[in-house]
Amino acid sequence: MDLAFDSSLHLTTSEKVLLVADRVTIETGSGLVLARAGFDLIHAATDAEVHAALAPGQVAVAVVDLDLPALDGIRLLRELVELHPGVIVILLTQAVDDCGLLETLRTGAASFLRKPVDPIVLQAQVAFALRSSETRRNSGRQCSLLQGSLRRAHSMLDELPRQLAERLCGAWDLRHVETGAHIRRMAAYTEELALQLGFEPVEATTLGQVAMLHDVGKLAIPDAILAKPGKLTAEEFEIIKSHTEIGARMLHGLTHPFLERAALVALRHHERWDGSGYPGNLRGEACPSDARIVAVADVYDALGHARSYKPDWSHDEIERYFRAQSGVLFEPRIVDALFECMPQLREIDASCPEGASDFASHRRIKAVTAAETEAEVSGVAGGR
Repeated sequence: MDLAFDSSLHLTTSEKVLLVADRVTIETGSGLVLARAGFDLIHAATDAEVHAALAPGQVAVAVVDLDLPALDGIRLLRELVELHPGVIVILLTQAVDDCGLLETLRTGAASFLRKPVDPIVLQAQVAFALRSSETRRNSGRQCSLLQGSLRRAHSMLDELPRQLAERLCGAWDLRHVETGAHIRRMAAYTEELALQLGFEPVEATTLGQVAMLHDVGKLAIPDAILAKPGKLTAEEFEIIKSHTEIGARMLHGLTHPFLERAALVALRHHERWDGSGYPGNLRGEACPSDARIVAVADVYDALGHARSYKPDWSHDEIERYFRAQSGVLFEPRIVDALFECMPQLREIDASCPEGASDFASHRRIKAVTAAETEAEVSGVAGGR
C-alpha cells in the first residue's frame, strides 16, 4: 500500500476513529495511513475490543475490515447499526461481489472501499465521515436548542392567560366587586370539584384558573348598582345580569383556548339545570359542563359567606339547599361530587377567609337579585 497521506484532509475534532483490522493492517497499512494523517485512532481486532471501544460513546467513525477471519463482518455491521446508530461505518474488503457490497450499504454502512485501499481515498472518506458526524451533531444541538425555545414559548403562551386572570382579578378587587379571597376560593373549589368528577390534575387546575374570570364582566357594572345594599329594581337586575355577556365579550376573540374557555364560563355560569337561568335559559347539558361546575362552586361560596343583605349559612343549611336543588337548579352528578369533596372545600374555606370588615362599609357587595323572597334566595345562591 502507498503510505502517502495528506493531513489537510483531517477535520479537527474530539471524536475518534475506530479501525477494526488485524495487527498488520493496524501497524503498517490503513492504521498507519490514518495515524499519520492525524486522526485520533482506536484499534480493535476482536468483538470484545470493538464493543469496549464503542462503550464510552466517543467514536464517530468505524473503519471495518470485512475480511478478518476472527470476525463475522456482516454480523458486526448489523450490531454497529443497531447498537450504535450514530457511528458512521466504512467497510474495507477484497470482495468483488457488487450485489453483496450493495447489500452491506442497505444494512447501514456509509460506504465501502476495495483493498488495496488508496491512502488518499481512505483519508478523504474518513475526513468526510467526520465532517458529516460533526454536522449531524451540530444539527442535533441546534434542534435541541430550537425545541427548548419552542417549549419556553409554549410555556409562556400557556402562562400568559393565567397571569391575565390574576391581573384582572386584581383590577376586579380594586373595584370592590368581590373579595380576592372569594376569587381564590372559587379557583380552589372548582379544581377540587373537577378532580372529584374525574378530571386529570392539570385539566382540573386549568378549570380552576378559568373560574377566576367567571364574573369579570362586573368590571363594567356601575358602582351604584354593585354597591346597593338593598333590593334591586327590575331594571337594575337586568343590568346586573348583563355581566355575563359583557364578560364573554371581554374574553372572546383573543384566539387562546384558555381565554375562549373562560369566555364560555363567563357567559354561561348563571344558566340552570332546569332552564331557569340566564342569559340563554339553557337547560341540562345544553349548558357547557365547565359552566355547570363553576356554577356549583360559585353558589357554594356565596351561601357560606355573609353579604350585606344576608348572613352566612350553616353547613347544614347549605347541604339541605343543594339536596333540594339537585336536578332542579344544578346537575345531580356535580352536586354528588360536591358532597363527596365537602371536607376538602371546608379546609379551603378555612385557609382563605374573608376579613371581618370586607363588607362592613358596603365596599364589596353583591346586589340582591330579585324582589320576591323565593327569587331572592335563588339569586343569592347564584352568586351574582
